[in-house]
Amino acid sequence: MTRAFPAPPPVGDQSLYDLQYRRFAAPVAALAQEAGLCELLLERPRTIPEAAEALGVTPRAAEAMVAVVAALGFARNDGGGRFALTDLGRTYLLPASPFGRRLGRGDDPILNELRSAFRSGEPASPLAVAMEALPEAEVREFIGRMHALTLPAAGSLARQPVFGGVGLLLDVGAGSGSLSAAVAAAHPGVRCTLLDLPEVCAIAAENIRGYGLEDRVATRPADMFRDPWPGGHDAALFGNIFHDWDPASCAELARRAFEALEPGGRVLLHEMPLAETRDGPLTVACFSVAMLLYEKGKQYTLSELEEMLGVAGFVDFESAASHGYYHLISARKPG
Repeated sequence: MTRAFPAPPPVGDQSLYDLQYRRFAAPVAALAQEAGLCELLLERPRTIPEAAEALGVTPRAAEAMVAVVAALGFARNDGGGRFALTDLGRTYLLPASPFGRRLGRGDDPILNELRSAFRSGEPASPLAVAMEALPEAEVREFIGRMHALTLPAAGSLARQPVFGGVGLLLDVGAGSGSLSAAVAAAHPGVRCTLLDLPEVCAIAAENIRGYGLEDRVATRPADMFRDPWPGGHDAALFGNIFHDWDPASCAELARRAFEALEPGGRVLLHEMPLAETRDGPLTVACFSVAMLLYEKGKQYTLSELEEMLGVAGFVDFESAASHGYYHLISARKPG
């Protein structure tokens, strides 16, 4: 039995993201105490690369920690990219303070995972970046969770004006197919191709048939890094993909998108950007912590995404709020 793709919900889902991802805030603050970040920022303001060097961790790990601590109000960006401890941080996070509190518990499983990820710079429990190695049951469970996560935003995304000019859409790393299903349901003239690993495409095809959209949404099983992409598209969509990967991998995806698009075509990123000051929003900063634990990327700033797309040859970079914390980020292939 088929069902209509749901209309966008009447309210945003920021509170659900807050519940899911802010659970990392307390363990990160505890690790910041444990690692000596608070004393480091008290000594003198430091940039994130300087903090990374002093702590002996990767810049990605340092940024995730500093962004959460700053979003909580314990540190602040001085406007020049250096972070200093605030009065709040000095009062409650320093052991020397009469009001200092030791955060975290030794048996906290998230704190233990964070310790491992911060030391190694590698995800403690890889998910999307290790999809090929996951058992089928875990793949289905992960894609199901991602479907529930992206479904509320999908309908709002499809209402973005850019899709009115799209005829052929390539959805790279399409997962459950929720975003393309929303676009196809809202724009009868659009034809979509979902590109993902074979086992993921099988799940997406089930969802697409469930929405009765199989005549306009097709699957293309492929490894997005190794296999060729079909060409001739008006737009290439990446929903929650760049944040999974390191900058070099994102640059390769941008390059491949540029080649797959027709002149004038647009690359589209559906992401939750980190503030340029790297101090929030808190939930987005916590989402970066999730990327540190489970993937190879982070929540990028808009300027970082613009630079990646620009190096690939894209121009006319734009960003528009889409749904909740999400933005639709786009750029055009000249021609």
